[in-house]
Amino acid sequence: MATTTLTGRLVALAAGTTLAAAGAHAGTVSLTLGSEHTGAYIENYFNGGADSVPSDGNGPSDGITFSSNATVQKAGDSGSTGDGKFENNPSGQSEILYFAADTVGGILNTGGSYLNFAAGFSGLSFNYALSANSSQFNGTADIWSGLSGTGTLLGTIALNATGAGNTCAVHTDAYCNWTAASAANFGTAESITFGAPSTSDYAEFDGVALSAVPLPASVWMFLSGAFGLGFARFGRKSPRTA
Repeated sequence: MATTTLTGRLVALAAGTTLAAAGAHAGTVSLTLGSEHTGAYIENYFNGGADSVPSDGNGPSDGITFSSNATVQKAGDSGSTGDGKFENNPSGQSEILYFAADTVGGILNTGGSYLNFAAGFSGLSFNYALSANSSQFNGTADIWSGLSGTGTLLGTIALNATGAGNTCAVHTDAYCNWTAASAANFGTAESITFGAPSTSDYAEFDGVALSAVPLPASVWMFLSGAFGLGFARFGRKSPRTA
């Protein structure tokens, strides 16, 4: 019985140590696009829920949510606003992130264009393309301490037109030159806003990735300790009864 209990405790200790080590490092949460219908409003797809197209099913539980005007677009979409008319996106994914001017139902979006990550992030990176690479569409991506562009402004990324570069193979395409953007060391943020409601629909985004903030080591040690205690009890042999 003593051997069984000791073995259980040693296994639990090892498992708890592994949990603590895993929680001590921040992971990267990447927006993986390609499984949704073109033009679908993302809604809760990247928070384990569904987008606006029921047949797309539920997406990954990444903890990422968006403003109601966020859509996914495949190349070749013929929308009059130019959404989906992209080429050369660096990630190679078949879809990009696009913030439409209107929300579902045609109601004008007045709440801004944003990405939320309630668990908190300490760094981010993405690629962007501006419509026709015109300077009149220059904007910013602002990083906020609270959700939906609230709280303290922690940092700003300038989204400047890249000018001439890759030539579009399809003459009607408008998003063919991409620029890498990133930010770090701004503290802990919970959201990013992309331009004003009237201008965000002139940009497309690709390869969005967030550096998640890990749980404090004390929390992980508590969780691993609780796990270890339960495992040790599981390994203890019950006494015989007459």
